[in-house]
Amino acid sequence: MKMISAFLSKPGGREINQDAIGFLPAKASLGCWVVADGRSELAAKQAVQEILDNFEANPAISQPVLVRVMEWVQKHILVLQATQKSNVPLSSAVAIICAGGLSALWAHVGNVRIYVFRNGEIISQTKDHSVSQALVDAGKLSPAEIRTHEERRLLLRSLGTPGGMRPSILENRFKLMPDDLFLICTDGFWEYVTELEMQADWCKSVDLQEWLQRMEMRILLAAPPDHDNYSAIALMAEP
Repeated sequence: MKMISAFLSKPGGREINQDAIGFLPAKASLGCWVVADGRSELAAKQAVQEILDNFEANPAISQPVLVRVMEWVQKHILVLQATQKSNVPLSSAVAIICAGGLSALWAHVGNVRIYVFRNGEIISQTKDHSVSQALVDAGKLSPAEIRTHEERRLLLRSLGTPGGMRPSILENRFKLMPDDLFLICTDGFWEYVTELEMQADWCKSVDLQEWLQRMEMRILLAAPPDHDNYSAIALMAEP
């Protein structure tokens, strides 16, 4: 299965884009796509680069590989953080998809989300590692309320947090089908685009780039002038 992709990363209403995106072109049919949302520009960029470097050194779609990659990046960011003289923590939320052949695997920590679509419907969605998601799990908040909840950006897990990385990694490989669709996006993106709108915009789009553009228009219409950075990668499996 061949994976095609489209990308979007904008500063929004901020001066600096503290999101970062990156990918490794498929080699031997394997590829890796990463989206990070950092407390600083450096944190996000370092997270993405370290993940891609590690995957390139050992390209494989397996849970042990993703565990090793995430642990290595955590150690690297903690070391980097110890050498910095900044008051801003070098922490970052991140999501990764590794895919190729007939399967895919993904991991995330923080509130960068991964959505999986099949036949126009969402069949899988990652859970945020946030205070707001914990309230949903406790039955005190509905999933839809996360988008406007004041603690949606208070993360319980992230890269660069000592003892607080603990990524969620898919246990088994996901079997790819033709036209399976993936969206990796930061909170500055999904806060202003609902799941129903994601599905509706895909139905109206001729390709992945148009899909991202349609969703970006929703962000620009709904977000306040000082809104957060927003980034996304769209992926699709082709026979």
